[in-house]
Amino acid sequence: MLRFATALAVLLLAAPLRAQTVTVETIVPAGSAIVDGLALGPDGALYGSEFGTFNPFVAGTAVTRVDLTTFATSVHADDFSFPNGLAFRPDGTLYVVSYYDAGTNSGRVWRVAPDGTAQVIRTLPNAITVSGAAYDAVNGTLYIASYDSNWIRTLDDSGAFTDVVSMNGLNGPAGMAFDSQNRLHVANFEDGKIFRVDGSALTLLADVGEALGFLAYGGDRFFATGIRDHRIYAITEAGEVSVLAGTGSPGSVDGDGAVAQFNAPNGIAATATGDTLYVSDAGTQAVRRITLGGATAGDVTPDATGALLPIAPNPTASGATVRFRLAEPGHVEVALFDTLGRRVRVVASGLRGLGRHEVALDMDSLAPGAYVVTLRHGDTVESQPLVRL
Repeated sequence: MLRFATALAVLLLAAPLRAQTVTVETIVPAGSAIVDGLALGPDGALYGSEFGTFNPFVAGTAVTRVDLTTFATSVHADDFSFPNGLAFRPDGTLYVVSYYDAGTNSGRVWRVAPDGTAQVIRTLPNAITVSGAAYDAVNGTLYIASYDSNWIRTLDDSGAFTDVVSMNGLNGPAGMAFDSQNRLHVANFEDGKIFRVDGSALTLLADVGEALGFLAYGGDRFFATGIRDHRIYAITEAGEVSVLAGTGSPGSVDGDGAVAQFNAPNGIAATATGDTLYVSDAGTQAVRRITLGGATAGDVTPDATGALLPIAPNPTASGATVRFRLAEPGHVEVALFDTLGRRVRVVASGLRGLGRHEVALDMDSLAPGAYVVTLRHGDTVESQPLVRL
């Protein structure tokens, strides 16, 4: 047992952890009024919807442009009513869905030219709201989602709708994004389920279990905002869900993703490579940037198949979340050891799929002191120290 404890210590010193850094920073301060849908434009700027509030009933009217070099903001287009989801065409044309217009008692879809000139291309029938938009640049197709009526339709520039899917699992759809195979996915606001749209049917990709604001895709995965639990989620194309950033408590704290706090994160946009995300905080009306760094300088060998991500919180007063990412599926064991190399408990054991995972570690019954968390996957063993206060 002592030899095993020594081996653990050597592993900790000789094989620094392979972990992706997650950094959160505020780029547009609180009070900006950007609280809803976000989109990156072909001009390299970020665009955000000023939705407004239903309590009190005050409609936002503008879509704001954020210069990502200076972070200066300016009104790109105005005169909307509760602007919500945004979607760009490659030529710079922006589609804006206006959730609810008191004058028409329904939603509207707008087309905005690169110079900011806006034109209504469809007014919905009485009391039908629209929430999300996504543009398929491969096929030149605009998709629109209705939050209250639970449908997805395509819309052409003449204003003609074509039904895609209705009900059948939709529960307040808003966020929509395409994966690496250009397949449309939709996220439910109300129940946190993410579906792939297969023709007129829905195939469940993942169930986050929390209300989701919007959905984005970049690199090899989706990103979603947990608007009620104040977290940012990453979801692989295989459906593996992990917490990317946020403690779960509302706040406005920048820094490492494990300690950063969001306040009702809602809109989200991702770069094509998925290494930079932008999030609108509905609770503070601020815009946050999340930068995903590569592995740390002391990487383990590139062919390693398992990688522990930073355990948080650490130190902990009671429990922690153990996160890891697998480059290939297989049997995994997450275990907790004391400093003498004695196995205190097995935290998780079993088959796990490709992608990111997280497991909860309860330490309430353990004595204060230093421990070691290990991840075994195939022939790979990785470890991190963990302190119980």
